[in-house]
Amino acid sequence: MDTILYPIMWIIAWIMSGVHSLLVTLGMNDGAGLAWVLSIVGLTIVVRALMIPLFNKQTKAARLGQQLNPEIQKIQKKYKGRKDQISQQRQQEEMMALYREHGTSPFASCMPALIQMPIFFSLFRLLYAVLPLSQGSYMRPAIGPIDEKVAQHIADSTVFGAPLTGSIGTAKSFSSPTAVITVAVVLIILMILTLFFTQKQLMTKNMPDSALDPSNPAYKMQKYMLYGMPLIYIFTGTTFQIGVLVYWLTGNIWNIGQQTWMLNNNPTPGSEAYRKRQEKLRRKRLAKGLPAEEEENDFLAGPSGQRVQPLGKARSKKAASKVEPIPAMPEDEDEVVEDTEVRGLDGLTDAERAQKRYERRLAERKRSQEKKNARKNKQQNNKKDRNF
Repeated sequence: MDTILYPIMWIIAWIMSGVHSLLVTLGMNDGAGLAWVLSIVGLTIVVRALMIPLFNKQTKAARLGQQLNPEIQKIQKKYKGRKDQISQQRQQEEMMALYREHGTSPFASCMPALIQMPIFFSLFRLLYAVLPLSQGSYMRPAIGPIDEKVAQHIADSTVFGAPLTGSIGTAKSFSSPTAVITVAVVLIILMILTLFFTQKQLMTKNMPDSALDPSNPAYKMQKYMLYGMPLIYIFTGTTFQIGVLVYWLTGNIWNIGQQTWMLNNNPTPGSEAYRKRQEKLRRKRLAKGLPAEEEENDFLAGPSGQRVQPLGKARSKKAASKVEPIPAMPEDEDEVVEDTEVRGLDGLTDAERAQKRYERRLAERKRSQEKKNARKNKQQNNKKDRNF
């Protein structure tokens, strides 16, 4: 397995060594100690930071899957009760055609987890190789910058007395088996709690009401993650080294921070977090004296969706002179012509609304120019004072 994972192990070794060198430069001890423990934390941060674009794609894919849920349920209802192979195959083909039509797949939201698995197992194998590497009995003389001397430093580094290379299964081979077991159990409990908090927050705050149907596949998956993953932690956590558990726990804490940012800034439309954010933005607008609902800035986009370049002062006046005024309604009731234009909730037609946006834009440019002139005059006055 080390032969297959060696390229990833080599990259991980260099990242850990780079973080360790940075911590030593900042004043930490060069050798066995806390710097190597924090290098695993730094490794987690580097990996998760590089995966942010993939996380954004995962979020878009998950939301698109929620939007497609009604169509998926229609297909499932269409083939409900049909257990023959042909019906099952046709159901699968229709669902995959639906995903292809919208440019996604049912596995798109699982990509971050799938990509992390090789990194996770490579770190496991790297820490497993530290002891034989420090004793000179490994099949290679070094893994990147981690040679026999550096491997000995990593092997002697501890977390509250538990070596980074120790695990519950191998605790008896270390001088302090109680410390290894205790630290490992505490880390596993913290991993379970952080994962449960993340999944519970996702289900209760960031899923639209339409997706909270127990028959929804996405809801079933989240429910499985809520109760199934802690059990996996219990059974697998006993075999992983303390260093791997530190990596795992750091990743869970990163997920909490990332998800909290998403709930506050980019929640799923229709979810509880989205309603709270909209209410918060509404209060801010009212506090500034603005309308409760933000109007769309249609003047920023043309018919083809491309941005229209702002006009200069001279061109703005020229364009304003070409705008036809809105004709007044005749006073005589017999001359009243039925208004064929559709009026919105604000009582305005599209032309009247566009005129108001245009006038507001001109006023904003005028205020901006006045502020610019005021700053320029202030700078000139300050210059005169200094010359005097």
